[in-house]
Amino acid sequence: MIFQYQALDRNGKNVADIIDAPSEYAARQKIRSQGLYLVKLEKQDIRSSAPAQDGKSIRSLIERISDTVGLHIGGKQVGLFSRQLATLLKAGLPLPVAIADIVEQIDNKHFMRVIADVKDKLEQGSSFSNALALHRPIFSDMYISMVRVGENLGSLDQVIARLADLEEKRNILTSKIRSMLVYPSFMLAFAVAVMIFLMSTVIPIIAGMFEEQQRELPLVTRIIIFISNLLSSPWFWLGAAICIALFIYLFREYIRTPQGRRKIDELKMKIPFVSSLYKRLLVFRFTQNLGILLNNRVDLIKSLEIVKKIVGNVVVEESIDEAATKIKEGASVSNALSKSQFLPKLVLGMIAAGEASDNLDSMLINIGNVYETELDLSITSLTSLIEPVIIIIMGLIIAMIVMSVILPITQMNLLLQ
Repeated sequence: MIFQYQALDRNGKNVADIIDAPSEYAARQKIRSQGLYLVKLEKQDIRSSAPAQDGKSIRSLIERISDTVGLHIGGKQVGLFSRQLATLLKAGLPLPVAIADIVEQIDNKHFMRVIADVKDKLEQGSSFSNALALHRPIFSDMYISMVRVGENLGSLDQVIARLADLEEKRNILTSKIRSMLVYPSFMLAFAVAVMIFLMSTVIPIIAGMFEEQQRELPLVTRIIIFISNLLSSPWFWLGAAICIALFIYLFREYIRTPQGRRKIDELKMKIPFVSSLYKRLLVFRFTQNLGILLNNRVDLIKSLEIVKKIVGNVVVEESIDEAATKIKEGASVSNALSKSQFLPKLVLGMIAAGEASDNLDSMLINIGNVYETELDLSITSLTSLIEPVIIIIMGLIIAMIVMSVILPITQMNLLLQ
């Protein structure tokens, strides 16, 4: 059980934290053993979202939101938990004891409550997979299905180790994609900031000087002054903020509809440069996850149902559904997937070779490894391509601003001569 407590240390300083203990009495003993004077102790329910009734309710709510967002965005907690659990299980520790040892080492408080709830369910007689199934937003269908197979086959430690590898690879790939976007995003933000600074502070001063001369200005100068006047107006920024907020709201509502989500997923597969990277990501997700599921003796049709939810693309989901239907009718996997637009012919040929040699799971994992390497190379290439493009665009914008200032001055000098 998870208890939230407030206590005083030996210096009279307030301490607020959570603790895992089998009972309230054990929790009190545990707190006292740390040299703390207990003030308040409350049992926490992982599924309860009611905020605390004391003066720190807002702070507690903010901490809960921060922990939950950090858990979903970071994605490292499940991988770290899996690695620790696999190590302890291989060392011969029983599952409940291993999870109990891990609970207090978890930094994220929300995830700590989740694992403590799983431990409680195990102590009440539930299976590990059923306990994890109560927390599906955190543990995927694939994770739960593989754990269930591991329980049935008596190879839970091996399955958890494989899941740890899978989660770590997923986190590494996500980190690479994020790191790919960091530098270009910084360059773009810097370019926009420089442009806004020049247009809102420098150009208005120069424009005032030109207006005093009462001469006709070049077209490029008039355009720059017009943009500068827009950027200097608070009404422009207010209108822009409203338009952006309205666009985001309408876009989110649109992609929630089946038709909207399908259009967006189709667009992802057609955008130049990005589409090739995205298609490789789809092939990687499909082949690696399907191969791992089959390697852990999950039924083929069940594996396809799980992988369908992992790929994250409606068009691919429909192709997998069609393939599953054909397989039920007796078709081979390669023939069933032959009309899938997201799988290259080379991949289909390798799948057929895997079926012929009765090593489909190993072949799919090998294909996933190949596409993982290709993804890595594609991310590096795309990063090296984005950087000069942003620099060129930034240079063109600054050159246009400089030209708008130099041209009128040059014309004035010619007239004076």
